[in-house]
Amino acid sequence: MKSLAAAAMAAIEDGSARVGGAVEILCDPPVRAWSGYGPLVIEGETYDGLGDRDVGIAGGAAIGGIAQNTTLSLSGIEPEVLALLEAAELRRAPVTVRSLIFDSSGTEFLDHFVHRRGRVDRVIVRETSGGTATITLEVESPGRGLGRNTGRLRSDADQRLIDPNDGFFKNVSFAGEK
Repeated sequence: MKSLAAAAMAAIEDGSARVGGAVEILCDPPVRAWSGYGPLVIEGETYDGLGDRDVGIAGGAAIGGIAQNTTLSLSGIEPEVLALLEAAELRRAPVTVRSLIFDSSGTEFLDHFVHRRGRVDRVIVRETSGGTATITLEVESPGRGLGRNTGRLRSDADQRLIDPNDGFFKNVSFAGEK
């Protein structure tokens, strides 16, 4: 269970709380953004407001949903900003998605909590001719393997796909999963 400040709990209970989101991507340099206007300080770090840009967060809510990927989408990106995006630097960078709780006016920041953690798996950029772009980040949760392009190793043939000279598994009939 998440522990929230008394003011945040009161706002949630009476139905007046406004919820926002913040994303921290620990690449070089770190990217910190939130779904509002102006800077916002969370745990000593300053997050830049995204303003009028559209932000979408999608994730699994089924049993085992914590092991599902989270998709972050940001649209309305200007071409100048898009030129600064270096997808190779984002790959496998740690990501923290936070839920933010504000008062009914949306101006007083009451509390926050970590919604999801993971690492950047894929970066998809969709550009519109003469207009803005949409950036979509797929964040892989810690419950899934990063960079896995094959199944878990179970046989000699699987191992030889990775290293043709490694014949260790020729003596093993089955290598079970962890």
